[in-house]
Formats: sequence, structure tokens, C-alpha cells
Amino acid sequence: MDERILKFYARKDVQQAILALAKDREVGMMYGLQNFGKRPQILQYPSDVYEFAKEGATSFHMSEERWKDPMQLKAGLSRKQLDELRMGWDVVIDIDTNFLEYSKTTAELLVEALKFNNIKTIGLKFSGRSGFHLLVPFESLPPTVNNEETRLLFPEGLKTIAQYLKMIIQKPLTDRLLSMNTIEQILKSSGKKEEEIMVNGKFNPFSLVDIDNVAISSRHMFRSVFSI
Repeated sequence: MDERILKFYARKDVQQAILALAKDREVGMMYGLQNFGKRPQILQYPSDVYEFAKEGATSFHMSEERWKDPMQLKAGLSRKQLDELRMGWDVVIDIDTNFLEYSKTTAELLVEALKFNNIKTIGLKFSGRSGFHLLVPFESLPPTVNNEETRLLFPEGLKTIAQYLKMIIQKPLTDRLLSMNTIEQILKSSGKKEEEIMVNGKFNPFSLVDIDNVAISSRHMFRSVFSI
């Protein structure tokens, strides 16, 4: 284990921040770049962060969903069983692109779109490489939608929100990306063919940067705040 990693996770402020986010969530640990640890796991004390790091954990990941008892989770649970355990879910949007500037622009527009819809509590963090994670806590959502409990509307509710936000930002994102590069420059830097980035003769920004729908699934995890 790299001593720098242990030193980082020994910090009390780091432990407290990770523990605060872990409340009512399933927690997962990565050991190196490829190995995901045993699931489910939880964090109960700040020192748990350091103890897992001593065992080789290099990064900490949190479930989008919040659970009554995360330790009751297991593979093969039915939709009904998951619904009974789920207390709520956060809006976690993964901006997926190979271009950092495009990612930053998309994140900025998504924040503006959320504020336009009177969402005031918004978290944004760099996720590594060239992406960002944007988070809106469950408390910002209405308790019911169309007479259904919002906590039960997962993952469909999150997918609907993601599609709605994509629709709102498509025009300004198109304008912003084309102000940064010409179509010829975009084709050269991305390695894509013209037919891959154009739809009906118009530039499709989501051919280069996407709001990742793969991440919208039950028990999916995102990298924790203050995680390496």
C-alpha cells in the first residue's frame, strides 16, 4: 500500500466527510484499479475509512440509493424486495466524455438547468479522468409524483430527469461546443466520422459528451467525496 494513500485516509476531515455521505448507503471499496471488494459493506465510524485503507482499499464508492438496512442487500433481490428496503435515492448524473472542457461546459449548463427548475442544493465533483458527477439530494425531490411515492420511482424517475435535463441543455450545449471548435476540428480531435456527430445535418453534442444512462441502475455506485 502506498504510504501517501494511508496518510490521506488517516486525515480526520477526510474520514468525517466520507462517513457523512455513507449514511444509509451501501458502500463499496476498490482495491487498486480493477478489484472491487465484497458487497454489501457499510461505514459506521470515521476510523472505518482508515481500517479499510490499511487492508488495501484505494477508493470508496457510495450507492445512489439510500437503504433502511444496506446489509440486507444481496444479488437476486426482486424489484418488490428492493422497493421495500429503499428509503430514497439521489439524483446522480455522470457526465461521460473524453474531453475535459466539454465536460466542464456540460456541468455548468446542467447546474443552470437545475437552478432554473428551482433546485437550490446541488453537489458537483470531479470524478477522475475527464468527467464530473452532479448530485441532487433526495430531500430536494417531492415526496410523491402522480400519487406514487418518489422513493419507489427508481430507476425510472432518475432516467426521466436525465432525459429532461438533456433536452433543456441540448441547444446551449451545441452552441457552446461549436464556439470552442469547428466541425472539422471536432472530427480531427475525436477521431469520429461526420455521420457519427451529425443528425439530420445538425451537430449532435451528445455524440461527444453524454449524461451516462448506464449509471442509472439499482445498486449502482459513484465515487465518494474525498475519495482517491
